[in-house]
Amino acid sequence: MTALAVLLAVSAVLVWPHGEDDRPPAGAARWGRRLYGRITGRDRPSGTDWVADLAELAAVGLRAGLDLRSAAEVAARSPGVAQAAPWLLDRLADAGRRGSSTAEALADPPVLRPVAADLALLARAWRLSEGVGAAASRTTEGAAAALRARTAAQARARAALAGPRASMRVLTALPLAGPVAGLALGLSPTSLYGSAAARASALVGVLLALAGWLWARRLVGRAARPARTSGGPS
Repeated sequence: MTALAVLLAVSAVLVWPHGEDDRPPAGAARWGRRLYGRITGRDRPSGTDWVADLAELAAVGLRAGLDLRSAAEVAARSPGVAQAAPWLLDRLADAGRRGSSTAEALADPPVLRPVAADLALLARAWRLSEGVGAAASRTTEGAAAALRARTAAQARARAALAGPRASMRVLTALPLAGPVAGLALGLSPTSLYGSAAARASALVGVLLALAGWLWARRLVGRAARPARTSGGPS
């Protein structure tokens, strides 16, 4: 029954629902989402394009003649951004009251790491405008284009690695098929692995499966690693 319980637990993780909210879950929910992402390869949560939307809408406001803070506030009020980041408008208003940089409103955001990286890129673009006088509309448009390009590149990489990752999951789950099939036929793990030779074979099989999984994970990780600007692997 232990093998069956393990199989059911793994299946529950694989089918665990995940929504569009990009706020970091707490406690067991964070652990479950992280494990789900590791197993399925969906490390980047869905619904993270709102940062690019924020940048594009702010750029529209800047081209219309608004200052950076006003353009950011207008963009933060848009339905998609307001739903994904209800905290942003308050932060922008607070930054305005304190007279601090608009980019400071994006510091330490209550979001997951991939979204925080997107916000950090946009914040750098805004600091460039505020610090050296670069055209805010140009830097904001550049940040939006970079975010869109990054998302597209990550989507292509995930599509290319979907097959190898699926093979990894299937081959890793295959060793569980033996005990489960035995339970289905009425054979307990004790009867299946009662002899010393059977236990030794099971141990060798588990070790080989683990070694194969680690090797495949290393190959997939190297394939997914960004290349250097020179074209060589990083």
